[in-house]
Amino acid sequence: MCRLMNQKQQRLYKGMVDCFVKTVRTEGPLALYKGFLPAYARLGPWQLVFFVTYEQIGILFNNGKSLL
Repeated sequence: MCRLMNQKQQRLYKGMVDCFVKTVRTEGPLALYKGFLPAYARLGPWQLVFFVTYEQIGILFNNGKSLL
């Protein structure tokens, strides 16, 4: 998706499927995971805080019972 959004004047890809096929053909299947670790490092801690907070608020407002 980032490759499609980063296209400037020159259109390299016609759509998502075209981008997927061209990326796998030219760079290999592991190219689809470029940027995964930085994204996970950014979102992983946020998810942890969110779910712990969600669970604690649920216990607080649900008479000591978990929502999950």
